[in-house]
Amino acid sequence: MSSNHRRGKATQPRTGEPAAPFIPAAPAAVSERWLLAVSEPGMGRLALRARERLNLLCDAGSHIGTSLDVTRTAEELTEIAVPRFADYAGVDLYDGVLRGQEPTTPEEVLRRAAFAGIREGSGLHPVDAPILLLPSTPQARSMATGQPVIEPVLSTDIGWLAQDPERGRTACEHGIHSLVAVPMRARGMTLGVVSFYRSAARNPFEEDDLALAEELVNRAAVCVDNARRYAHERAITRELEDATTSLRHSLDHQRRFTADASHELRTPLAGLRIQLEEAQLHPDQTDLADLLRHALTDVDRLQAILTDLLSLARSEARPLTALEPVDLAELVEADIARRIGDPHPVRLDLVPGALADVVHIQICRVLNNLLNNAQRHAAHRVTVAVRRTGDIAELSVIDDGPGVRASEREHIFQPFTRLDSARSRDRGGTGLGLAIARDIARAHHGTLHVEDAAPTGARFVLRLPLAGT
Repeated sequence: MSSNHRRGKATQPRTGEPAAPFIPAAPAAVSERWLLAVSEPGMGRLALRARERLNLLCDAGSHIGTSLDVTRTAEELTEIAVPRFADYAGVDLYDGVLRGQEPTTPEEVLRRAAFAGIREGSGLHPVDAPILLLPSTPQARSMATGQPVIEPVLSTDIGWLAQDPERGRTACEHGIHSLVAVPMRARGMTLGVVSFYRSAARNPFEEDDLALAEELVNRAAVCVDNARRYAHERAITRELEDATTSLRHSLDHQRRFTADASHELRTPLAGLRIQLEEAQLHPDQTDLADLLRHALTDVDRLQAILTDLLSLARSEARPLTALEPVDLAELVEADIARRIGDPHPVRLDLVPGALADVVHIQICRVLNNLLNNAQRHAAHRVTVAVRRTGDIAELSVIDDGPGVRASEREHIFQPFTRLDSARSRDRGGTGLGLAIARDIARAHHGTLHVEDAAPTGARFVLRLPLAGT
């Protein structure tokens, strides 16, 4: 008989030999390992729930923070959370954060930046609503501790209902029954708070929901802070660009002004120098009286230009002081009475009661500059009118001269303006009177512009806020 045998079975003994003892077969070598799942109640439900939460976090990572906009980032958080995690979600951020700034104090007002829900009419705060949290609310407690807070039964939560009893009752009647409040924090700063609500459509929040809610908010907080910092840096960049542009325009304006002022001063100086040199070369042929008359005319013009330059510099650099309520009708009447030597008569059309808070001497300067301009260009008469229109006090100076073309109505308020028309400063003005008048008007929070007069001429109108407005 063959000595070969299979493992686990005894061989037949040879004839005349004692039988071999039975030896148990050794276990077969394990080539692979197998996981045996023992079915337990609810295990499949828990596995499905864990998978859904993992998918939610994955989607949050790819869908939150797609733009460097604070509001849009808050909206993306609510869009991810509803309806997969909550039935309603609201993101409340500090006003400063929405403007790109860092939050200042815990007392700063919150504003609802984003809101999403499965149905309308929830009673919860809408987008852009200001929110000042009471310390007893779950949201305020979560911001104070830096930890999420769960309220499984809102209908009995006194602190939450005290924030806005009417809204609270509406929300409860709508079926909203539980809340998770999570502070939105980034780089050690609290940017706001996120509120997740569930309604009758699903079970209340549980303790194991806190970790998921906190993870969602933490991911969004980083994106919100990045967007806030981007907005802040962009705002600073715009301010610097605006300041640079303004400075460039100011420098260009100063260069043009300096060139124009130099030209205006050189013109009478050159005339004066020519006359004096001519008198020096031909003293016997010089009429001394005529020379002095022309020289004094040029000196008067130089003095007038220098005076107006000084007034213009003061009106631009000095803030208003000693404001007092003045009836413009009384001011006009008193100032006209002091004027002498005007070539054309002045007609008054004054309505009392147009009071404005002004510096008396500066408004007199405006009136005189407008009158001087009108007298130079009037054909026969000048009219000064004062009236009250709504909450505006209006003073107008009208002449019956050639008027001002529409294309030149802003240009004439620039210093040393030359017009290709009869309204040129060559007829005796320094070229600064209207510029000074407009600067004074703006300093008083008013306006000065020119329009057509009927039937011909120009109407310069000064408008100032009424006293007390």
